[in-house]
Amino acid sequence: MHEPADGRTDEPADEPAEGRAGRARRLRGAPPRALLPPALLLLALASVFAFGHDRSQFYRSGHHDSITAYTLTFSANLSAEHGFALFWRRKLDRSGEPRYVSLYHRFPIGSYVLVKLAMLPAGGDVPGQILAARTLMLAFFAAAAALAYLALARLLGDRWIALAAVLLAFSSYYLLYYNDMVAAETSTNLFGIMLAFHGMVLFEQEGRFRQLLARIAVAVLLGWHVLGLIAPFVLLGLGRELLRRRPAGGGARAGDRRPRPRPYLACGAFAA
Repeated sequence: MHEPADGRTDEPADEPAEGRAGRARRLRGAPPRALLPPALLLLALASVFAFGHDRSQFYRSGHHDSITAYTLTFSANLSAEHGFALFWRRKLDRSGEPRYVSLYHRFPIGSYVLVKLAMLPAGGDVPGQILAARTLMLAFFAAAAALAYLALARLLGDRWIALAAVLLAFSSYYLLYYNDMVAAETSTNLFGIMLAFHGMVLFEQEGRFRQLLARIAVAVLLGWHVLGLIAPFVLLGLGRELLRRRPAGGGARAGDRRPRPRPYLACGAFAA
């Protein structure tokens, strides 16, 4: 085929598509090679469930047994009758009626509600309740890893780098040590943080504001730790928008826009 002097061929060049559809096509890549990174991630996450139920490692003294006992107690006593308050101890009064004492309100109740729902099928079987709650924690851990992968794949545009980063980060000693501990400040909070982070990436790339607010609401309901991510997101976003200026000389160029601090203010107010 004859090539013109400028190096172009007679075949039309593939132009990158704009917007959401174009970005999705770029992330898909050429099958089946593009499917290999998520497949490897799913295999790694499946191993978490396969090797994460070692009872000899779980029922050891320390945080796993004591914190799990507290969390299961909070969840079991959670009810509308007491205004969904968290109690870890109850006594019998002189008439023999239970009286709940030792209120615990350090965390939101979202995690405890989910643990209670997971425990319900086990009935009064305490080992079954523990197994169901541990499985829920592992599910949150796996979902957090999947969200981290999706966010990094969008940010970096490379699925292999995203896979390597997630596997390195989520195979750390402390994450694997605490991933099955039934507590409100471990896997559930990690999931909430990754849920909000992925929502922030979608907002910055595609302007999807409502989904970001919904993700923030879910994350805050699971735990307050996500506020450590929301605060810098709001502050840095506000700073960037307020420092945005029109180019000197009057005429507006294509792509120029006015500052938009309102979404970041709304995120901060909503989380507060």
